[in-house]
Amino acid sequence: MGRVLLCVGRYAKTPYHFNSVCVNVYCVEELCYLFASNPFMIDGAVMDKELAKWLDEECGLSELSHQLLTLFQRGCQPGIFVSTILDYVNYCTPKEKARIEEILQGSAGLNDYERQKKQADFLMKNHRYQMAVHEYERLIRELPETENGLKPSVYHNIGVAYAGFFQFDMAAKYFKKAYEMTGDAESGTAYLAAKRMFLHEEAYISFIAENGKYHELSMEVERRLSNAKGDFEASRENRMLTALKIYKDEGNVSSYYDEMDKIILNLKNEYRQLVET
Repeated sequence: MGRVLLCVGRYAKTPYHFNSVCVNVYCVEELCYLFASNPFMIDGAVMDKELAKWLDEECGLSELSHQLLTLFQRGCQPGIFVSTILDYVNYCTPKEKARIEEILQGSAGLNDYERQKKQADFLMKNHRYQMAVHEYERLIRELPETENGLKPSVYHNIGVAYAGFFQFDMAAKYFKKAYEMTGDAESGTAYLAAKRMFLHEEAYISFIAENGKYHELSMEVERRLSNAKGDFEASRENRMLTALKIYKDEGNVSSYYDEMDKIILNLKNEYRQLVET
């Protein structure tokens, strides 16, 4: 069972807008959720006296507003500013707060482009693939030549994101870009794996035969696919599918279709979350 949060303050008539992520918040709980789910947005820009004023006038949180304004006078860091808000609402568990603090420490000293990439990486690792792709593509458009060193990693991660929602043709395109820029074996292996997933087997074999430079990487792809197959055979999902086959073989049609409907519904819901923008 999840934690129960007691709401504090009131719902604002006028929202507070964060330009950096184009998001409106209407209460302090929404503010806490935004910080907790997007810790890479926590920088000097969030330390806004207008935010403290909004919490007082719109949310009725005069005490919290006073604490924040006092922090301004002391010249505190953004992490302390946000931590004060989270603690006031008792929004995060100690473990969640430690994760946020770890991310903030890891992002100290990054420039705007590196921070933007970290934000996109965070979205990707949390399976928000469509949102991650948008962030990465925006970063590529904005990167100056002096920051071209970020491009291979960005291209590789765009490939990971596209593979995450099964668009393997697009994934291959970006993995190839990353591989051609660096010759990194991981990007090359990912490129061939994505090609293998969207090409028919005969077409993939022909592609490898015509491109001998990929032979060694293709062997690594086959090794990883073999390992993945072994992992799946030992998985809960495989046991569940085996049970479904037994239902079908025994003629238990009702149970078979009931379970299939549940599985399909869960897969649809998971996919909707992956492509949510």
